[in-house]
Amino acid sequence: MTVDFNADCYDPVYAVLGVPATMTAGAIVATLTVLDKTRRKTQTSGGVEASSVGPGVKVRMVELAANGITSDNWDGALLTFNGRSWIVRKGDPLGSPNGEDLGQVWLSLKEAAVG
Repeated sequence: MTVDFNADCYDPVYAVLGVPATMTAGAIVATLTVLDKTRRKTQTSGGVEASSVGPGVKVRMVELAANGITSDNWDGALLTFNGRSWIVRKGDPLGSPNGEDLGQVWLSLKEAAVG
């Protein structure tokens, strides 16, 4: 039995938890669905507190590729969602059991300057 992680796992998650976003990468303007992970997370265990590195989103590689966005042009792209604009600092492919090109990308963000 083969599991298609996009159809069986990612599609339902993005359908329920995903938010619409617009990415502008050079001349490309793409409408995407992202998982908003911009809220800072803190976890305490055994007296030690650890915080997340910074704001970010997850987005599916297949959706980026379908819009012509690759690792060559997502760094520095403008990403707008939930009423705020962000600059992509860095993208880290997360892959999936079906291969890296069928996985997700963690996009580290910084808030875009306003005005």
